Amino acid sequence: MDRNEPVERQDVRVPVFFPLMWCVAEDPHSLALEIEHHRTCDRFSTPPTAFTDLPTDLRELTEFKEMSPHIYAMWMSLERKIDRVISLVDKKTYNDPDMEKGVCTDLSAGGASIRVTGELNVGDVLQVRMSPPTFPPMLVEVAAEVKVCNKVDGRDGEWLVSTSFIKINHSDREDLVMYIFKRQREILRVQSE
Repeated sequence: MDRNEPVERQDVRVPVFFPLMWCVAEDPHSLALEIEHHRTCDRFSTPPTAFTDLPTDLRELTEFKEMSPHIYAMWMSLERKIDRVISLVDKKTYNDPDMEKGVCTDLSAGGASIRVTGELNVGDVLQVRMSPPTFPPMLVEVAAEVKVCNKVDGRDGEWLVSTSFIKINHSDREDLVMYIFKRQREILRVQSE
């Protein structure tokens, strides 16, 4: 790659190794709409009934309008952590019996390479649910199109699948970009030592 050539954020790809869940999407169009319009953490966490009378955007509350931006950012960070704890109560989020297990081997904001057990067809649309190793933990679900599927040499029944994300929520993409840049800094730090 030419160093003078601009690199788009979605093109920055880093090696990773973490588990994920996937399945071939039954209704790619409905899945894409759901992913585009709702953040993954919002779709998998149900607020306790005591909080159902709160507005969906907490910035509408007078208390939040009068709060300093720094305190507001800390409050939102805490809210995400609590949402994560609530989502862990629903074990199906991470152990969905309708989904297969796989491993993410490299990641960008525009796609991923995943190792799976079973051959997939180029053009298949996958529902991929991943939780990169971050703190606070995050859950990201994407609709991904299979671009390449190659058998892994020396590994019976394993396939390496290159995917392109065709739908991802904007906020989830931003979370992924932050994780990717953090991972890239870690790699550069290790290489410089």
